[in-house]
Amino acid sequence: MIVFNLKCLSCDYKFEGWFESSKEFSKQKKNDLISCPSCENHVIEKDLMTPNLSKKTNTKNYKTKKTIASNINKLKKMVEKNFEYVGDKFTEEAKKMKYGEIKEKSIYGEASIEQTKELIDEEIDIVQLPFSTKKKN
Repeated sequence: MIVFNLKCLSCDYKFEGWFESSKEFSKQKKNDLISCPSCENHVIEKDLMTPNLSKKTNTKNYKTKKTIASNINKLKKMVEKNFEYVGDKFTEEAKKMKYGEIKEKSIYGEASIEQTKELIDEEIDIVQLPFSTKKKN
């Protein structure tokens, strides 16, 4: 996983994005899959980032990156094992639980920026996962 500092060229909003690779970032940008959390514009660029330099060797950085990737992988496995995947019905299911229409349970899935804003406005706690949640059929 790579974390990029991103910047919206429309409203100047700065945010972070997690990608599997630099190539994946370019692919998502080209297909307008990256949007500003503030204004939803798709004109996004990488922002200045501090280089990750080591004094003696990159071994420590490599181990740290490997550990982070390993921890993200473990988190993904834990979520997939213990949470119910609800796909694009995530917002609907979260609201039903909040208002007592269905029993509370641990879920994960997809939500658009607009849907995420709705959940936040309704004070429904959510966490963005640092990995793709889309299951393959």
